[in-house]
Amino acid sequence: MRIFVTHILPEHLVAKYRLSFAACNFSRNLMSGGGFDKVYSIMPLFISGRMEEFEDSNNELIYSSMRHYGGLVAKLAVFIEQIKVFRHINRHDTVWLYNVSVLNVLLILLLKLCKPKVGVYAIELDFTPPTRKLCAMSLYLYLLNHIDGVIKLADSPLFTCENSVCLAGVTPDNGVEAPIIRKPCLEFLLSGVLQPDISSLPMALEAFAQVSDCRLHITGNSDSKQLQEYVQKYPNIIYHGVLSSDAYMDLLHSVTFQLSLRNPDWKDNQCNFPSKIIEALLHNRIIISTIHYLQIERIEYIETERSVEGFVKTLQQIRSMCDEELMDYANQSELVKKNFNPDVWNEWMTKIEHKSKK
Repeated sequence: MRIFVTHILPEHLVAKYRLSFAACNFSRNLMSGGGFDKVYSIMPLFISGRMEEFEDSNNELIYSSMRHYGGLVAKLAVFIEQIKVFRHINRHDTVWLYNVSVLNVLLILLLKLCKPKVGVYAIELDFTPPTRKLCAMSLYLYLLNHIDGVIKLADSPLFTCENSVCLAGVTPDNGVEAPIIRKPCLEFLLSGVLQPDISSLPMALEAFAQVSDCRLHITGNSDSKQLQEYVQKYPNIIYHGVLSSDAYMDLLHSVTFQLSLRNPDWKDNQCNFPSKIIEALLHNRIIISTIHYLQIERIEYIETERSVEGFVKTLQQIRSMCDEELMDYANQSELVKKNFNPDVWNEWMTKIEHKSKK
């Protein structure tokens, strides 16, 4: 039996419990291929109190009553939950983990010590590099590099497990076709986490202030005074706040360009791959990125410098390009599906499992 241990809730509960939409979408996309016999969910540490009941035949929530009390007791519940999952695992099962973290570290140790025939594997989506040798992240990294196999979204030199493969993401197996771009327009989207090292928001604001015929749409949670000042001063900069899934998709389909302006020198950005890139490519948008990604080397995207001057230059170049040139970067959903669909993931999981047993 192949088991997936993750943290996912039905779509209508994701916002209520402040789970990551990107994380839940990833798990849901991967599960859509039918590659797992059983899925268990353990909630992040910040969730406490009574959980709203739901029925989901594809996902069993493991939720200890200790969480009802809040505080330290609720945080300790995560270890009780891992013990409960451990009891459900038989000695010849294989277990795939969503990241190596506090949500499964005890489970890994229990399996290695008490059920050594169980194959333990991880899907490492994002990792925060340790800042010192003796810390929790150092332990997670050690375990990640010493379990039976890994699928990683970034090929960081920190990840040394030899039985591994690098995949940029997973596309859903739902048969839904995204609208294609027929005529590109100068509409750009910056979305997600609006922290400077992740979104380069200050750089984007200043660049679009200088290129007034390019329109910047921004979504996500932000209390930036600079953002509010630019929105009030420049009519081509529009802040939409936090949007529902449907409203976000409507906005995504109205723009041509998705911005991914991460700081290439920040170590955290070397240990993950932006889910927004795969999502936007799947929806036929054109990607502009400050990082060169080997994971998507067969896909066309526009690279830019991470500086106001360099980004302004890129915007000016885009503005001067004819539609035929821009369309070379658009409408790549079929290629993305071919490279990152759940069947591809299931094939790699099987290869990794077989290799670990030789």
